[in-house]
Amino acid sequence: KVEDPRVAEFCAKTTEPPPYAILLTCLSRNMGLGDIKVNYEMNSKKHKEDEFTMTVGNHTATVTCKNKRDGKQRAAQAILQSLHPNITYWGSLLRMYGNRSIKNVKEKKQEEQEITGLQSKASLNQPNFAILEKLRTEMLKLKEKRDAVKAKGTFTPPENIILPTLSSTDLNKVNFS
Repeated sequence: KVEDPRVAEFCAKTTEPPPYAILLTCLSRNMGLGDIKVNYEMNSKKHKEDEFTMTVGNHTATVTCKNKRDGKQRAAQAILQSLHPNITYWGSLLRMYGNRSIKNVKEKKQEEQEITGLQSKASLNQPNFAILEKLRTEMLKLKEKRDAVKAKGTFTPPENIILPTLSSTDLNKVNFS
């Protein structure tokens, strides 16, 4: 689950970014770098428990924790959950904002820069063969990707099961007599 208290420990063991870093990545991708303002406040309670409150824009999360570091990570998890209410598992957030997603963003930027470089080599009244070749290779990659996904087969029901058939009544031509 997204708000599981063991997530920060898991991230440290697997070299994935911790919840607070993922929160910052999420905010920078979705709201821009200038709009990020993360405020946090810590209040001490009794028996070595602290209350940690984090505010990002109009989202606020308050968690009980043992120390500031733990509170920061758990509050970040709570805010990520409120930002993404449809996501229930931490793995989904890692796919969106973890190390692998950063690689994908870098690869996309590199491909865009390659295409921009190819555009600058174009001459005015002739087709740009470099861009056409790049398009051809990208289309072949897409074809290979689609060919790799094959249908499992066709559904054949058992003989003892009768499937519903289409009605012979044409509802577009109903007589009201």
